[in-house]
Amino acid sequence: MPRHLTAILLVTAASLLGCDEQIGGYVAASSIVRHGFAKAGEGLAKVQGREIRVWGFVDHGNLYGGVGAQQVLGDWWGGDGPAATTWRFDLKADAHDDTGHGIQVRIPNDPGRDRLLRAFVADGRTGRPTRVFVRGTLYTFPAPTNTATLTGLYLELRSSQEVWLEPEE
Repeated sequence: MPRHLTAILLVTAASLLGCDEQIGGYVAASSIVRHGFAKAGEGLAKVQGREIRVWGFVDHGNLYGGVGAQQVLGDWWGGDGPAATTWRFDLKADAHDDTGHGIQVRIPNDPGRDRLLRAFVADGRTGRPTRVFVRGTLYTFPAPTNTATLTGLYLELRSSQEVWLEPEE
């Protein structure tokens, strides 16, 4: 998708979602998610399946991947990734959100994975939040609860190169 169309979609998504916390063209995860579910389901439906840029915080309690990821993560390993060829972490809206209150970020295994996992674990060990900037395709799904059906979210990235510890220039 051409850059100008991506920028238009980002601005459209931000206006639909009431976003006022943008950093370098990235919308805040807090503008689209609360407690791991979509804040505005109908607004998100318009960007479903589109590439967006989002910033938030790594949920250090939800780091998943295969054997290679387990070797890097050690005690921080949460289990196998969504598939043998992918790893994942959860993206929280706020650094102090509870574990499990993020959205899944699914990424293919590639050479950039271990560098990111090491950074995540280093921050996790010291209790420092890891702020990340991600570019990926947003998907929604119905998430039934005991009282209502909420809208769940996840992001699919093409590679680990779409996760930055500082905003992409």
